[in-house]
Formats: sequence, structure tokens, C-alpha cells
Amino acid sequence: MNSKSSDNYIVDGRDLDLARAVTRNDGNDDAPMALQAEVPAALTFNGRSHAVMMVSPHDLEDFMVGFALSEGIADDVSQITLRDVRKTLQGYVIEADLHEDVFDRLDARQRTLEGRSGCGLCGVQSLDAVAMDKIGTVTPGNMPQGVVLRAIDALPDHQTRNREGGGLLHASAFVDVSGNIVLTREDIGRHNALDKVLGAIARQGIETAGGFILMTSRCSYEIVTKTVQCGVGGLVTLSGPTLTAVNLARQAGLTLICRERRGLFRRFA
Repeated sequence: MNSKSSDNYIVDGRDLDLARAVTRNDGNDDAPMALQAEVPAALTFNGRSHAVMMVSPHDLEDFMVGFALSEGIADDVSQITLRDVRKTLQGYVIEADLHEDVFDRLDARQRTLEGRSGCGLCGVQSLDAVAMDKIGTVTPGNMPQGVVLRAIDALPDHQTRNREGGGLLHASAFVDVSGNIVLTREDIGRHNALDKVLGAIARQGIETAGGFILMTSRCSYEIVTKTVQCGVGGLVTLSGPTLTAVNLARQAGLTLICRERRGLFRRFA
């Protein structure tokens, strides 16, 4: 596959460097400021446009695979064949083919609107697509406090793009049973960061039993459903959950741990 992902994006046909100088209120116009890119990416399956999502333009192959799996479009990475990632004047086009056994699922999850980086359900056509009684089940993760805290302490060292780009990116990491961060992905959107890490897990064939997802974001409905859909039994977020997220985690058997505003951690499910 010909991948042409980069850290620059295009405005009016020109590449705009992330480290472009900007004017500051102290008059120092030469001080560089890293600006994070947020670009549209068109997801195309079997030559058919499915969704346009706003993403950070890196790890787009992982994003495509993770999106297909976490949305229930495919059950296994073997049912997805990546074809191309193309940079255009408008953004990116990511092309993949689905196995014929799952191609008919696209209609049920078709998105008709642009998906913003902060939106997990933009463009979903019907309420049936988000029915909460359809969530699956997972084997709960065994996540002792020491293991969780070890991973949280280590996470900043894995957020390289966030450090370089002004602290705007969410991070999603997969952590093994001992609390070691196996891999991390970053994106301006929390749902995108999760899709990227789930896609990387699938593409690399990483065993998820006993491990968990660690995220810098709050825990919303779709963060839980995406984690469960991909068979991971534990989720830790660095901000609180919604009531719906907690109820869904309990229904699915997902071990859910979130940080409260006082800096304490609570096991919700």
C-alpha cells in the first residue's frame, strides 16, 4: 500500500508547517508555536465513500482499521485490506476493501455528515445504529491499583506529538497486564485516538487478554462501546465518566476506572 501520511496539512493548495511563527502579545513575532493539524479524512470501502472524519494526519492506516473494527463494520483485521492513503488538496482519502461477508454492514453504519474530531456519532443515520442494548460482553480486566498507577505515570513519556504540538492531543494507549505501555496513538479527537490504538493492536496481532486501554480523555458512551467491540476488558480514563458509559460498562462486563476531579480514582465497573 502506498502511504503518504504526513504531519503537514494543506491550505489553499500549500503545505502549512506545524512550527510556523505566530505573533505574540509581547511583540516577539519570531517565537515558534507548534500548531496541530486537523484535517478531513474520507474513509472509502470497496470504492464506496462511507464517512468523512476530522483527524490528526498521522497513523491513518491504524485509524482506518480501528474505525472499521470498533464500529462493527468488520469483526477481524483479516476482513480488511488496506489499499491506499492519498493526500489531496482537501485532506486525505483512505481506501480499504472489506471481505464480501461483511460488506453489507456498511448500510447500517453509514454516516451522512462530517464527523468532527470531538464527535463520536456525527452523521449516524438512525437511532438503531446506537441502540444500547446491542453492546457485547468482554472478560473483565484484572487491574490492581499499582498496575494502573504505573501506566498513568509512564503515559506522558509516550505522548511525543502532544509535547511537540502544544498539548492539544488526546492519547490512547494499550497497557499489558503488568502495567507496561505497549503502544500509544495520539489525535486531536479522543474517539480517533482510540480507533488508532485499536487498529494498531489488530494490525500488530497484539494479545489483549488481561490488558486495558488508557486514555487521557473523559469516558463517554462511545469510548466504552468501541473498547468492548474490540474485545478489550479494561478501560482507564483520566477524567470522569457519564452515567450512560458506566451503565454500559457494567452491562458489558468491562472494568472501568476513572479519575475524579479531586485526583482520586474510582472503579465504576
